[in-house]
Amino acid sequence: MPITPRLLQSAAASILLLTAASSGAHAARTNVTIAGNGFSSTILKVVSENGTSWTKIEGSTISLPVKVHITSSYPIVNYKVRQLSHPEGMYFVNVSPDKKHDDEVNFSTTYEGSTDFMTAAEKQAVIAACNKKLSEGKGIRESHNTFGSVGVELIASFLTPSKDVGPLPSGGLGPTDKHTANVVVPVECEGKHGKADDVAAKEPNFSVKDIHLRFMTSAGHVTSPNAGAKCQMTHARVRVGTSKAGGVKFKLWTKVGNEPMQSQFVEAWSSFVSPGKYEAVFTKKISVSKTTSVQAMAEDKTNPIGQSTGWKQVSLDCTGAGGGGFASTPNPVRPSDRPLPGRLVGHETRPVPVIAPVRPGFGEARPARQAHATGAKEQFSRAKPHVN
Repeated sequence: MPITPRLLQSAAASILLLTAASSGAHAARTNVTIAGNGFSSTILKVVSENGTSWTKIEGSTISLPVKVHITSSYPIVNYKVRQLSHPEGMYFVNVSPDKKHDDEVNFSTTYEGSTDFMTAAEKQAVIAACNKKLSEGKGIRESHNTFGSVGVELIASFLTPSKDVGPLPSGGLGPTDKHTANVVVPVECEGKHGKADDVAAKEPNFSVKDIHLRFMTSAGHVTSPNAGAKCQMTHARVRVGTSKAGGVKFKLWTKVGNEPMQSQFVEAWSSFVSPGKYEAVFTKKISVSKTTSVQAMAEDKTNPIGQSTGWKQVSLDCTGAGGGGFASTPNPVRPSDRPLPGRLVGHETRPVPVIAPVRPGFGEARPARQAHATGAKEQFSRAKPHVN
């Protein structure tokens, strides 16, 4: 079927209608956005001027990370970015792209703003966030952390299409698009210290200054590990000095005589002792059943590179039956006096004692020979001193 002039006219009219519809749809696709791009690297510091509440933001610059995106079917005439309360005419950026080619702007960057250009509402919100911390911990006496926000604004203008026939640029300047966003800024509410806290305030970071270990040993024989024996007792006392109050961790190693080495992980709290002095103290009780050498060492596990006390040693002395030899002939133990197997005494389980003659230690008296053992060929020799 031949194409008639009427059909051609109808097709041409349809094409014109489609073109107009497409142009209108394209013209409607204008997108202008600005957004905060993560947290600011600046920490706003809020201080107290009266000692009872937070009242003032200290002046500083503010890093403002943002993302900017502009697309339009019309050429972009100009775009500007500024802090929300910047005076008129003051911008981070003020750009007029090539009107013939630029129809998209897309970038991420960080601008440098200022507390001077925060709005009154922004400042009030930051100070109010700090004062919500007055009921936490020590309130105004210690520092707290929270968040605030600082506003930024994007202003963009476009060239409108011309009704005249001809190449762009033509037409007039369209309406200005304005969009705002907030950048999240960390805030430190600085504590108002008293005189006793001033020394600690000079130490901004918590750290272990030193760690010490000493033995506190009884002067006499205070424990009876079995019938007829009396032994000294000791406490391994660990003291950890820190720059301020806080938690500490350390490992305590102990070795009693020829027994295997033991260790335990200890967590303690360092508290205020006197101006500039903070300490955590831990004590471990150590008892023996015969004359024995005891060793101990503590290693700091709080700092990445911890300190150590080095090995400390003490000798605990025992006398009497089973405590290193008989000082004199012991009386026989009656069955009713023997402790039951596994009987709990305090937090320790005492084994059933076995009463048997042992060789005397160095410097101790030899036991008297029994009459019926005069023909025996027992020999006693002095035990050489031994240090574990």
